[in-house]
Amino acid sequence: MPKPIKRIAIVDAGKDTAFVDAVLDFVREDYEFDFVHPRDADYIFHSCMGKDVLKYNGIRIFATGECVTPDFNICDYALGFDHIQFGDRYCRLPLIKLFKDAYSTFLKPRPDPEEILNNKTGFCAYVMSNTKNSAPERETIFNALSEYKQVDSGGKWHNNVGGPVRDKIAFQSAYKFVLAVENYSAPGYLTEKFAQAAQSNAIPIYWGDPTITQYINPKAFINCNDFSSMDAVVSRVREIDCDDEAYRGTLSEPWFINDEEPPEWKNTQFSNFLGNIFDQPHQLAYRRNLSRWGLKYEKRHFE
Repeated sequence: MPKPIKRIAIVDAGKDTAFVDAVLDFVREDYEFDFVHPRDADYIFHSCMGKDVLKYNGIRIFATGECVTPDFNICDYALGFDHIQFGDRYCRLPLIKLFKDAYSTFLKPRPDPEEILNNKTGFCAYVMSNTKNSAPERETIFNALSEYKQVDSGGKWHNNVGGPVRDKIAFQSAYKFVLAVENYSAPGYLTEKFAQAAQSNAIPIYWGDPTITQYINPKAFINCNDFSSMDAVVSRVREIDCDDEAYRGTLSEPWFINDEEPPEWKNTQFSNFLGNIFDQPHQLAYRRNLSRWGLKYEKRHFE
């Protein structure tokens, strides 16, 4: 039986249309997608890089990799970071889920910690290229740890390894610890940085989502939010760095609490959400306010 064909467009996403492609991967087994001009699309995926979505009448689905709360006066549905509920209109999708290779690390048995430790040749790695309009904690944590031991910086920012590295995971895999620092701290905003540190078989030193331990085992990493000061963070890092048994013990901890993937992070959560949108009769799938008051709001937003 042929798959239903859905006419899709992507607007206001800049060059990052790969984000929407990754979202659609959750339902590619069930639908074919025909990417068309937005004026001809039945479903318009949009992000936060503009207001072009307001020009078109298709069913609007907000999806972004940025820490931006969706405006449900503009969109019909949204996939975002916030811990909110809004009927069938919203699904929380942390960015960490869309980096499939890195995320798969959490679903596999953890490698032998002794073997991992034997292959570590460096102390701590950091790959970061942009500090513009980002959290000052990125620099604060790097500088504090660097007073204990050199942190090897493989990105464009403060590079001290002879130039930006080509393979982030290969670079990080040589180090016992990896800095995973978000560009902003907000509940639910959990990106690929933590997963890529885990993929490198290192202990993540994490700062960002204050709700991360609702899902990730706090014994498996160093959470800067748990400490009252940077000195306390560095003290904990030093403690594990100087004690091979403690290091191996941390590497032995499961990534997920109770060693189970959270139900809200399972693929079915997202395939069911999208399937509900696509399976409804098209005219019944609209959720935004299409009355004159909704149109007035859009007009003010557009201006």
